[in-house]
Amino acid sequence: MKPGQVPRKTARTVLLAGEGDSEVLFMQHLKRLYVQRGSGVAVTIKNARGKGAGHVVDFASRHSRNAAFDVTAALLDTDTDWNDKVRTMARKAKVQVLACEPCLEAVLLQVHDVRVHERTTAELKRMFAARFGSVASDEVVYAKHFSMLQVEAAHPRMPLLAELIRLLNGQG
Repeated sequence: MKPGQVPRKTARTVLLAGEGDSEVLFMQHLKRLYVQRGSGVAVTIKNARGKGAGHVVDFASRHSRNAAFDVTAALLDTDTDWNDKVRTMARKAKVQVLACEPCLEAVLLQVHDVRVHERTTAELKRMFAARFGSVASDEVVYAKHFSMLQVEAAHPRMPLLAELIRLLNGQG
């Protein structure tokens, strides 16, 4: 190192795997809100392209082995293939699971204080489209309906959202 040069700190690396397009768009939106350049956190978001919870955990595990990430997490729906076997696989692979019960649309509706208990995934997807005028895989929905103010107001009452923000801030 040259005299007078300040040593650089290594960024904390986070791998976030999303089950599909909607999860990836949501995490990218939160990344834009919470991760600033020079913050000391490098977040990589990957799309597992569906196929259930087991596939998402396996996808996150395989991608975390390709690079030395400090934290690996998977945002997935619990409506397909979410069971004890997948929980065990995640624990062994050190993949933190962020489970949307039963689906991402339920989480997004809860940000806006909509009651979602005892509804099916199909009902929740219809409710989401009716309320926001589009599906969750439309990136315009996030910028328009999920501002920093709305997310900040919701995260104290939503453990999944709070954990995702914590990971984006490099605490994990």
